Amino acid sequence: MNSGLYTAFSGMQAQLDALEILANNLANVNTTAFKEQNSFITLLNKSVESSEESGALARTVNQSVMTRAATNMMEGSLTATQRDLDIAIEGNGFLAIQTPNGIRYTRNGNLQLNNNFILSTSEGFPVLGTDKNRPITLGPGIVQINKDGEVSLDGERMGRLKVVTFEDLSLLKREGNSLFIGPGDSSAEKTSNAKIRAGFLEQSNVNPVASVVKMVGVLRHFEAIQKSINLMMNDINSKVIDKLGR
Repeated sequence: MNSGLYTAFSGMQAQLDALEILANNLANVNTTAFKEQNSFITLLNKSVESSEESGALARTVNQSVMTRAATNMMEGSLTATQRDLDIAIEGNGFLAIQTPNGIRYTRNGNLQLNNNFILSTSEGFPVLGTDKNRPITLGPGIVQINKDGEVSLDGERMGRLKVVTFEDLSLLKREGNSLFIGPGDSSAEKTSNAKIRAGFLEQSNVNPVASVVKMVGVLRHFEAIQKSINLMMNDINSKVIDKLGR
């Protein structure tokens, strides 16, 4: 196996993966509280060293590269909506919500009341309160949410939003476009000091101009690697065959 060819191919695949990440960022530039992903290239783990494969194969595979992604947790800008059930989180914090797959976390504050007057996300997932991790149930009337997350109905306190944070945000795993899965241990949750701004929504933190510039760079890298593969397959191999023929 031509190790140079294998490395070049893995480089092309890594650029395609990076392009997919950028495309997803741009597709969600208008998604509320979306957090962009930044791609970076890393060497493939030397997982074959302990296998029974030949040393040549191990050396070949270990010369390959791959794309990893890290989530940029920087806050997006706030946009006023003047809607009572729209909230934005100022600071390091996430709303805790109940989904069919367990508790998830989000900064998407586009809230609503479902048919049972339970405070829910735009996807229909109940928003949890600090009272025994139960959803906040309201009713018909005027809903108000103050800066501390206190939820009132016609002036009567009904509960408080559970806003949490984590020691290491890099341990959060993405699920969909606006949800995150916690580290797995509920003790990793910490009460957040973030403030709530009612009547506002946090926008995506994707910079569309910067993303397009990065996309152009990725495409140029892909083309450069493609040319190197053509050089190896056409020019170098043809010379080798010619010399062997002589």
